Amino acid sequence: MENKVLEYVEYLKKTKGISLNTEMAYRRDLMKLVKYLDAQNVSDVTQITVTNLNSYMLYMEKQGLTNTTISRNVASIKGFFQYLVREGILAEDVSSTLTSPKIERRAPKSASKEDVKKVLAVPNGKTPKLLRDKAMIELLYSTGIMVEELVGLKVGDINTELGYLQCHFEGNQNAYPLDRQAQKAMNAYLRGGRDKLLKGTESDILFPNISGKKMSRQGFWKIVKHYQEMAQIDKDITPHTLRHSFAVHLLENGADLRAIQEMLGHADISSTQIYTHVVKKQLRDIYQKAHPRA
Repeated sequence: MENKVLEYVEYLKKTKGISLNTEMAYRRDLMKLVKYLDAQNVSDVTQITVTNLNSYMLYMEKQGLTNTTISRNVASIKGFFQYLVREGILAEDVSSTLTSPKIERRAPKSASKEDVKKVLAVPNGKTPKLLRDKAMIELLYSTGIMVEELVGLKVGDINTELGYLQCHFEGNQNAYPLDRQAQKAMNAYLRGGRDKLLKGTESDILFPNISGKKMSRQGFWKIVKHYQEMAQIDKDITPHTLRHSFAVHLLENGADLRAIQEMLGHADISSTQIYTHVVKKQLRDIYQKAHPRA
């Protein structure tokens, strides 16, 4: 059964161009199912029944997994069985009746404009590292791209003269306009930072780490946390916080929801609408402070 899982993940890599993180998530979810079924003496995919899968759902609930985690597992299982049917390995999809638990969507955490300004003001200097950090944070806040997209950027993806960024991620291609501050920071970095970080090595990486290699997501996370602490901000600010702040602040300035959806790469408008709840809550808080109850 493990071989079928590995074949499926390989299929996703070749046909869907999934990221390494997505690949690992699919493999992890499905291998947990395989381990559970092995304990039930089910060792072949043709032996799996609807009852087996429903029992696994109950098992995950008893393990105390969150609805979000269970929903992700259900999506992985459904995709796997659809593949098995499509390949003619199974005659019917025994996962078709599985339903995901309802997920309560929480409003994403965002930072205030003042706190974002404080973070952006900290990396202020001419050293290669400071120029790079400033450019990365400005770029993230200016475009709202994901951290995976940011650390994977190539030199050819940025056009500071025309003021736009081209992203290629998981088979998708999107263009993002850069605001004046991001353009300024990028120009300064490209003039006086990037080549020094590369130390004479040939590379098309836009934002190398201090070793001249591709920066990791965790590496950039540490950078943002460092500047949050330097700015003496008590609230937790992460790369994801800056992405959410980008969306919330655009809404506050009257941007169109559909435009924000496209920039964030959301397939469903409902994923973007959650930011309107953040803005409404902020307005309610402001009103309540201005008109306290007697």
